[in-house]
Amino acid sequence: MKKVSIPNRRRKLQIVDTFIDVMCTRESFLMIGHQNPDEDCVASMVAFSLLMTKFHRTQAMVLNRENWDKFPYLLSIAKYNSIRVIGSSEEIGDEYDTVIAFDTPKPDMLDFYKDLKPLLSGSSGNEILVMEIDHHLEADGEYIGDEGYRLVDDASSTCELIGYLAVKLEKKKHIVKEFGIGEIFSRNFVLSIVTGMVGDSKMGQFLKSRREKHYYRYFSRLFNKMLIRKTDKDSGNFSSIEDILSELEKLSGEEESCCRDFMKYKKVDGPMAWIALNEDESSPIIERYDMDIIVTVAKYTANLLAEESGYVSLVAFYDPPGKSDLIQLRMRRSQNFKTLDLREVIASLGITNGGGHEGAVGFRVPRGEVEDFPAFIDGIVAGTVKMVVLD
Repeated sequence: MKKVSIPNRRRKLQIVDTFIDVMCTRESFLMIGHQNPDEDCVASMVAFSLLMTKFHRTQAMVLNRENWDKFPYLLSIAKYNSIRVIGSSEEIGDEYDTVIAFDTPKPDMLDFYKDLKPLLSGSSGNEILVMEIDHHLEADGEYIGDEGYRLVDDASSTCELIGYLAVKLEKKKHIVKEFGIGEIFSRNFVLSIVTGMVGDSKMGQFLKSRREKHYYRYFSRLFNKMLIRKTDKDSGNFSSIEDILSELEKLSGEEESCCRDFMKYKKVDGPMAWIALNEDESSPIIERYDMDIIVTVAKYTANLLAEESGYVSLVAFYDPPGKSDLIQLRMRRSQNFKTLDLREVIASLGITNGGGHEGAVGFRVPRGEVEDFPAFIDGIVAGTVKMVVLD
């Protein structure tokens, strides 16, 4: 069943109340995100885990050990708040009564999905409640959570939805009192929420709808004020949204080198700029750099090219044969061009294995389905340019 926005505010509040009831009554929680996670995915798991510590629940978050180096300060927050981080499928036990999926468009994009499938389907023998929090709608997205336990809605990020839940939780004074919750909006919780919000929307630049912009402005101002208030000016810690965005946009030396290798293949045609590495061009880059670096650079160059073109960018490369048989593609929209929903672009091209939000989409195509790679890319570029011109 395709993901759609929650129909009205009343229904959204009912779902939030259901989530809060689960937080009050269930005992052990496993947090799961998507493969090749971004800041919003990891920050949302950390933020929700921090909420669960207020209820003194057993909880752990799943993050492939290969990605730990990409999120040092978020994992530092987890460590110093005694949040267990599971780095491999072998470490996932069966002691959890609740599984929550974060920021993941559909089930098979979950980290360690094949190993988690029995747990999610109930075939493991345990009665497990599956919930989800996500902002990816339409495209080929599919619900992961059980019906009634899906906080899936239009938002700048998954972290924004968790922030919304926390605001409603704080107003339930009887629950705050019952569990002896001193402070819901701790500095680390606020830091996690802000990280996800600015990482996914680049400080709201890639939002289109009035509703998304309204909620983003509200929560970003709220959390930015909290962050400023809770940070010692002389501590050297992040003290504003701008500080966090600046840190997220930095590239390491190795990433800079990888970026230069990608940029050698840059092409521009009118309103579109793109980098499309065929199998032979992808091979030396794959041999030289780790996949997490390549994924980071692909996202970075997509952002860079989108702003250079002023409209839309595309970045494509082949996965290593030992990893998958897929071609990975990512499109990004310039912050100054807001009239085109990129989800509609991939839908018009007949691409089903992908998703994202209005300003950024990722999608995958089996290499066996692409006989002529240059013609395949030319088709995507031509189809996208046509939609840009029509808009």
